[in-house]
Amino acid sequence: MAAVLNGFSYTGHKQTITLDWKSILKKCDDFSGPVNGFMFIDFNSIIEQTCPRDTFFDLIGQIVSVRPLETSNPVASKHYVKLTLSNIEYVHLKVTIFGTQAYQLSQYLKENPDGVGQAKSHFEVTKMFINSDIVEINEYKKSITSLQSYSSSYIDDFKGTFPLKTICEITEPLKEMKFLLVASIVNIRQNLHWYYEACYKCGKKITSVSKHNHSYTDPHKITETVVVQCKDPSCNNSDFRTVIKYIIPINVQDGTGTIGLTLFDREAKRLLDIIAYELKKIHEAAGDSDALFPMQLNVLKNRKFAFLVDITKYNVNNYNNIYTILKLTEDVSIVSELESKLELMSIESVSLNQVPLESDDVVQSVQKDVISQTDESFTPSTVNKSTATTQGKISTDLKRNLQDIYDVDFGDDLSSTKAKRKSIGEETPLLIPKVEK
Repeated sequence: MAAVLNGFSYTGHKQTITLDWKSILKKCDDFSGPVNGFMFIDFNSIIEQTCPRDTFFDLIGQIVSVRPLETSNPVASKHYVKLTLSNIEYVHLKVTIFGTQAYQLSQYLKENPDGVGQAKSHFEVTKMFINSDIVEINEYKKSITSLQSYSSSYIDDFKGTFPLKTICEITEPLKEMKFLLVASIVNIRQNLHWYYEACYKCGKKITSVSKHNHSYTDPHKITETVVVQCKDPSCNNSDFRTVIKYIIPINVQDGTGTIGLTLFDREAKRLLDIIAYELKKIHEAAGDSDALFPMQLNVLKNRKFAFLVDITKYNVNNYNNIYTILKLTEDVSIVSELESKLELMSIESVSLNQVPLESDDVVQSVQKDVISQTDESFTPSTVNKSTATTQGKISTDLKRNLQDIYDVDFGDDLSSTKAKRKSIGEETPLLIPKVEK
């Protein structure tokens, strides 16, 4: 039970109970219902303003930053402290706490400078629990603790059984596979969408469909409206709503070439520390075109990562070599370890390929087109397979200019989704054997 103060109730019920001097209260020792009756809400729904209006809800999160208590107002109830809460998905929500709760939180943080405070409250913060021994907070603590094991398993994927590749080896989507790649992000591709509208429940891209509306007054009159819905029919109920998610098209480069990858919402949020909805609002407020990516994305450039990349069935069937990033890490130890493996692979490759040649033998180079992607274009490049696609010649110096590696040949093969043609260099003469009779 809780008192109704200032016309606000902690529950969604409009009914109230009036107690007088004849009322008898007795503690219930076997109550099976929820003790606090929490109704938690997702941080994104508050940030994107899709949460229910004119109602109450609860938040649970980890305090990641807090400002000093502000006491300049002479009225103590208007003293406040500003803080930032983070949920398990690393979404940050700014919260302001007033009055008694502000002093309560400040005192707790002062006494526990190395501790982590968990906060749970109405959005306007009329009630607050700090590390209380209740089921909901204990479960949340366990989920935070499990993040370490999640992080460990996340990193394990870069030390597991996935093959390590270079870009020149995977320019053609010949089969479905997952592989590791060490490369630097060199640019974000223009004139492509960097966000999309997704279903709030399943995260899939929504579709626009036409809906026919019949007039009640005129049965022959039919109007048509466009509505959005999820591809999964089970999501299209009264609670259906959309969220903005990242789909950032990037180019990455290693010592053997450049290729396009797609960076999706989970990894993008970790790198940018801002959700797509907020960045879209900033971009629109600046009056920038949707065809241009926000300047905030430039922080991704010139950073070296280890990528876990997926060549999907779609890539193979459509011969599309724009692959999906499943995971990435900037951990120096992991990147260095993978680069060392590449060096070892190159040395082993040289040893295997060293064979004696007779003086009369002629080695003719076989060339193969790969795609070289720069800021605004896709350009086919003719790569000498004996030098560029041999592991012995792979350089890990990612600052190396591509023009030092490739002889650019502007041919007909301009699409990154079309089959590459096998070719013989124009400067390589065909050898006609002389037959002596």
